[in-house]
Amino acid sequence: MIALSGGQDSLVLLAAAKALDLSVDAATIVSEFSVPGEMERASEMCRRLGVCWHPIEVSLLDNPAIRSNPVDRCYLCKQQLMYPLVVLANELGSTVCDGTHSDDLPEERPGYAVLKQLGIRSPFADAGIGKSEIQALGDILDIPRIPPSSCLATRIPFGVPITAERLKLIAAAETLLRDQGISGILRVRLIADEAVVEVEAWEMQKALALLGQIEDLGFSHVRVAGYTAGGVERWRQTQQ
Repeated sequence: MIALSGGQDSLVLLAAAKALDLSVDAATIVSEFSVPGEMERASEMCRRLGVCWHPIEVSLLDNPAIRSNPVDRCYLCKQQLMYPLVVLANELGSTVCDGTHSDDLPEERPGYAVLKQLGIRSPFADAGIGKSEIQALGDILDIPRIPPSSCLATRIPFGVPITAERLKLIAAAETLLRDQGISGILRVRLIADEAVVEVEAWEMQKALALLGQIEDLGFSHVRVAGYTAGGVERWRQTQQ
C-alpha cells in the first residue's frame, strides 16, 4: 500500500509499482493540514492507473498537543497520520510504503522516526534512489514534475496556535496564487497577521502584482520574498 500524499515522490512510487505489475493499493490522508490540490492529484492518478484508492479523513486539530504547535509537531502529526494507514494495510494484508528517498535527511525530518516505529518501508531510500533519479523515473512514467511542498502547518511559526481559520486563510492565498498562474515552489507564511509570499525568482513580479488580491482575503499586510529553505522559523530568527 502506497502512502499517496499527492506529491511527486509518492506518485512516482505508485506508478513504478504499477509498472512492475505489483499488487498495489493507495491511501491518502486528508486533513486540515493538506495542501490544496494534492488530494485531487492522488485521486486522479489512481483513476488513471486503475489503482484502488482509499481516502482517510483525519482531524489533526482535535489533538490539543498538535494545535499548540510545539517544536516536535511534525513527529506528533506523523504519528497520527500514518497509524490509520498501518491499520488499513494490516486489514488488507499489505505493507505501507512511502516516498521518502535517499536525499531526505532524518535530522531534517522529525517524523522520520515514526516510519521506523510503525514498520513503514521507504523503497526509494532503501534502494539509494534520490530526488533527481525520482524525477527522471517520473519522466519515463509520464508523471508531471510537481514542485516540492509541505503541509500547511509549516507556514505557521512554532508556538503560535494552529487554528482552522489560519489554515483556511493560508490555503485560500495559495489557491489564488496558483489559479493566477504562479509556478514553482510556493509558500504563504503567516507571521502575526502578515502574509509573506515566498516564490521562486522568476515569479516575483507576477506575485507582486497580486498583493492586493491576497490582502483582500483578510491579511493585514502582504509582502513577497524569494523562496529559501528553512521554513517559517527562518523569518522568526530574522526578526529576532
